[in-house]
Amino acid sequence: MTQRRMHFVGMVNPPTSQYAENWRNPLGRSDWLRGDFYADLGRTLERGLFDMIFFADALAVPEDRDGNFATTLETGGKGSIYLDPIATVSHVATATTHIGLGATVSTSFLPAYAIARQLLTVDHLSGGRAAWNIVTSTTNAEARNMGREAIADPASRYDQADQVVDTVLDLWRSWKPDALALDRDERRFADPTGVRRIRYDNPLSRGPLTLPPSPQGHPVLMQAGSSPRGRSFAAGWAEVVFAIGDTEEGMRDLRRELRDRARLDHGRNPDDLLVLQGLQPIVGWTDADATTKLAALREQIDLPEALTKLARLLHANAAGLDPSAPAVDLLAAHRGATGSVGFEDMLASVSNRRRFTVADLAIEQALNQLHPQVVGSPATLADELEHLFRSEAADGFIIMPALYHSSFEDFVSGVIPELQRRGLFRSRYAAKTLREHLRD
Repeated sequence: MTQRRMHFVGMVNPPTSQYAENWRNPLGRSDWLRGDFYADLGRTLERGLFDMIFFADALAVPEDRDGNFATTLETGGKGSIYLDPIATVSHVATATTHIGLGATVSTSFLPAYAIARQLLTVDHLSGGRAAWNIVTSTTNAEARNMGREAIADPASRYDQADQVVDTVLDLWRSWKPDALALDRDERRFADPTGVRRIRYDNPLSRGPLTLPPSPQGHPVLMQAGSSPRGRSFAAGWAEVVFAIGDTEEGMRDLRRELRDRARLDHGRNPDDLLVLQGLQPIVGWTDADATTKLAALREQIDLPEALTKLARLLHANAAGLDPSAPAVDLLAAHRGATGSVGFEDMLASVSNRRRFTVADLAIEQALNQLHPQVVGSPATLADELEHLFRSEAADGFIIMPALYHSSFEDFVSGVIPELQRRGLFRSRYAAKTLREHLRD
């Protein structure tokens, strides 16, 4: 029986990542509007044999409760800058050979045909390394940028996402694998009997696509929904799930639930669904060194500015925030403000368990968005990841850096070799396509 091994994905969304002060830190790179920034990141993660690098996205600068974006831009808040993910992964593809390339594309606005063609193009040009991080978009600001009056409710967004993903998959299968004949002697370019339109009753597209299957068939599907409806969607479609659990037990329960849903509700083999937990690693030469690093990152955060950012996130009145009040009361009063029920549930769960004040919540949100942290030497981090992996709390991890590129470089140079020595991670890329890496 093949030994089960960890999988790693690097999440990239500068200028802040999960750490709000990333762009200000002198140890972080600030050339995130240049191609070399992303090419170097891809090469670093490929040196670490990561399965994939993926790029987050949103379609608007985050707005406050009055519809203004000034706070986000003034403070350098998360979401102030997003490059187009398709263009970015295409650039990284030219600088790398093996690593998977994940692009976030919303199902709420772009036609299914355009999604199918863009992603399958990347998959062909990269030799079968593309992945689609499926999102539905969550804010009115995004809807208005895309010509809509307001964002749809979550249930409607997921219903549309089901239809869009189903259509995209149909389009990707509109050519049989051997339909592109290229028979020079017979003067036969393609076999038209191997190319079909998709279902005639589908209002989104009729096909066929202008591309045959890629080296891995079609791009890998990735999703991060954490609400009950999002989990059902992930169980039905995703091959990789980006999960956030605030406790080990919560991580394990979520993985078990997703696998059960995939098997019972959708007839899928649960082993075809990898649940990767998001983590922010702080790596030091020793445990004490890592703790010192974390303290320095925390010290950079300005509390009044962190409170302003929290108020923007929750569409609250910044001047009316009481830093000493219970965070759970603030979250309850502004339920639904972020557009992501799962994210808000996570904030509330962590705030309740750790008895956060509003000030505590603001600082932690600025430090890591309340995502789990692992702090210590390479051996200490490897111990924690091994425990989560062996206890079936995760199939692997989404690594979210505090600083670009140093956090990734520390992880690749320190933690990856330690996991390889333990036989928990690959020592080379044994396959060519992303889907094969994920099954390795």
